[in-house]
Amino acid sequence: MDFNADGRIDFFTATFDGSPHVAYGTEDGFAEPVRILDANGERVTLDQFWNYDSKKWDNRGTEDGHCTSAVAFDWDADGDFDLLLGDHDDGNLYLQRNEGTAEEPEFTGKNEMVLAGGQPFALHGGVSAPRLVDWDDDGLTDLVIGSFGESYTGEVAGGVYWYRNIGKPGAPKFAAAFTLIPPTKTQGHSAERPNVGLYADPVDYDGDGDLDLIVGGYAIWMPEPPDLTEAMEARAKKLDAEFTAAQAAHSKQYQDEMRRIDTLDLDEDAKGVKVREFFNSDDQRAMRKKLDELHAELRKLRPERERKAGVWVFLRE
Repeated sequence: MDFNADGRIDFFTATFDGSPHVAYGTEDGFAEPVRILDANGERVTLDQFWNYDSKKWDNRGTEDGHCTSAVAFDWDADGDFDLLLGDHDDGNLYLQRNEGTAEEPEFTGKNEMVLAGGQPFALHGGVSAPRLVDWDDDGLTDLVIGSFGESYTGEVAGGVYWYRNIGKPGAPKFAAAFTLIPPTKTQGHSAERPNVGLYADPVDYDGDGDLDLIVGGYAIWMPEPPDLTEAMEARAKKLDAEFTAAQAAHSKQYQDEMRRIDTLDLDEDAKGVKVREFFNSDDQRAMRKKLDELHAELRKLRPERERKAGVWVFLRE
């Protein structure tokens, strides 16, 4: 996008550190990314927000925010970009207004909580990552948002939601969430579809004139456990004991070596070289290979939760 209205395409994104960044386009390509600052020269974060309950500016109790998502959108139709900031933990969405111009933005440093259906956004599964799109083709910009869920347990699943804009140009107003892809927990014994980490992009994938969804994410599932014979059960117990012993030996060797390196009269860089040398030693490689082999055989007998990353297409009927 052309973030500073100079006729060149810039690269705008947000990052794990909680701030939106921009890499400005130049004649020689993209410049180094820089944090976006507010009118007071402070970096834009999610630490302060407008509390609709107390009717005052409140503090989230954090200096930086965490894993913030961001999109630039001319919220009030005044010709410059404002910021929509998505929250990692609670799935909230905030507006930070630009009181400057397109060429010289002056962001307020204050985040207004965006409402949906008269209530603050609280996206199920967290990590609110909005996409701006006219989903229902009524001329108003809606929000389509995928939520993350818990990537390791799968117990808190992610979905994809549509928030229809029922306001007017320059004064968006969003209805309550309409579920496009429902959240689901572990999908039986196969990777049928993503259930955590859902990031959705609306696009007319099949060229039929309506918007479909391309969704990146993870499928988490528990494989069907085999019916173990007595011999297989005995093998599983033996593998379990060998794997536990190998893990303990590997851990002890690693901890002993870290303590030894820590006693050396070396600076931190030189110690780091020693750590890498140890980690890449033939002995360490052999131990890790043995652990991998034991674990792979054991998982065939005693399946563990599986996780597969992928991209799925959901066609609109």
